[in-house]
Amino acid sequence: MNAFTSTGTLVQHALRRDRVVAPVWIGLLVLTIIGVATQYAQLLPTDVERIDFVAQIGGNAALSAFTGQLYGHGLGNLTMWKIGDISFMLIALMAVLNVIRHTRAEEESGRAELVAAGAVGRLAPLTAGLLETAGISFVIGVVTAAGLTLIGLPIGGAFVFGAGLTSLGCLFAAVAGVAAQLTERARAATGLAAVVLGLAYLIRFVADGSGVLWLRWFSATGWSHLMEPFAGNRWWVAAIPAIACALAVTIASRLASRRDLGAGMLTAGTGPAEAAPTLRGPVALAWRLHRGQLLAWTLAITAFAAAAGAVATSVPNILDRSGEQIQELLRRYAAAPDAGLTDTFIWMILISIGGITALYPLLVTLRLRDEETNGRAELTLSTGVNRTRWALSHLLFAALGPAIMLTAAGFATGLVYGLATSDLVTQLPRVLTAALVLIPPAWTIGSIAMLAVGLLPRFAAGLAWAAFLLTTLFGETLGPVLGIDYWIANQLNPFHHVPKVITGAEFALTPMLVLTVVALAITTAGLAALQRRDLT
Repeated sequence: MNAFTSTGTLVQHALRRDRVVAPVWIGLLVLTIIGVATQYAQLLPTDVERIDFVAQIGGNAALSAFTGQLYGHGLGNLTMWKIGDISFMLIALMAVLNVIRHTRAEEESGRAELVAAGAVGRLAPLTAGLLETAGISFVIGVVTAAGLTLIGLPIGGAFVFGAGLTSLGCLFAAVAGVAAQLTERARAATGLAAVVLGLAYLIRFVADGSGVLWLRWFSATGWSHLMEPFAGNRWWVAAIPAIACALAVTIASRLASRRDLGAGMLTAGTGPAEAAPTLRGPVALAWRLHRGQLLAWTLAITAFAAAAGAVATSVPNILDRSGEQIQELLRRYAAAPDAGLTDTFIWMILISIGGITALYPLLVTLRLRDEETNGRAELTLSTGVNRTRWALSHLLFAALGPAIMLTAAGFATGLVYGLATSDLVTQLPRVLTAALVLIPPAWTIGSIAMLAVGLLPRFAAGLAWAAFLLTTLFGETLGPVLGIDYWIANQLNPFHHVPKVITGAEFALTPMLVLTVVALAITTAGLAALQRRDLT
């Protein structure tokens, strides 16, 4: 027996476990990309219309920060510009979650120890997880390229786009593999890999938003943009993520061969023999569990918000507004027709941050299910703590998290932008208020996780993630791809219903109260369901 014995068997086992999840990821990415291409083919069928479209939006720093550079007026160029960065982030997220699920999560649950009792090599579980995830990424890349080719896009650009997807998926699979060797918990490993992905996005965002394009060479997601599908078709750039992937796989394999099963290279320090006097109740225990994640998320979002505030100063306020596409952009994100493009850009930034913060209460609430399945909830409930107090102790931080993060984001953006424009007294309160109105929508999305944990605990994670992707992607991307008008599809997004105070709307408390009541109602229903069902 060698280190890779039974790798093939474990790959088959992973594919069987992912027989639902993998097709969903493949379908989501492929259909979204091809749907966007089809949508543009219908909206802009001629070269004249596409050239006019590019003339209206090309070179706009606000849009470039979110989407990357637009290299031409072809249908493939527009597809890459619209959906490229989103698809790159999604395939990287898929790779991280999939590898952690098949490696570190298996060790944490104890199943890896049962598997290792058979004729299984030391590196087989890690290798199987990486191979399966790389295979999913390859299928996504190839099917996407084939689909784009079938609808008439250039075959060279289509396969460069597919190569960009596959290379990024393989790279972040390897990054997740390294993270899985470093920590003892799946949540911590996912957090480490997410930090790498977040930094890559931040560098790419700042580079495209500020016009300092050479910075993209220091971003993993920027490498896929630098391949320039349907423009330069620079295949050779794929060598960079390939080398980085090989290096990360080598590091992960070395670490896996040197550590004990179930342990991480970054070992957690032993705690005191007795708990501190402050650690006496469920709230204190929940704070102990969530404080690291809350601090890390807040710091990361604050850094991104500050960088976005700096980029906002490069957005021109004077621009030809006669173009149809610019008018549509202002209709979507500005409350008044004369709203400045800088204010519109800041609102787009805050909406994006709000979507990210909505993920935090979802993950915190799913921790209830983790505590339940690993037996720690049973130990907690064997004391004088009842189910409601136990659940509310976690939900408290699910509610505080978005409030703290959005407050920090609004303050950072307003501070940097106010200092840059020498108008701190005016800009800081404006931007901070705009960030605060986004707190109830984040609560609303997060509350769905509590309902899922209470009603359908086995499927809670999948339902919560589906709700998050549906509310954040449906209005902007999936709805229009399916032929649903943007204004109808976006009704599913709670962030669509708050006042755009920074772009000319009057502050209104009613929609915020309605969303808060909805979040409370959904959460209460989830708590009631949790009270009625058996644990595990």
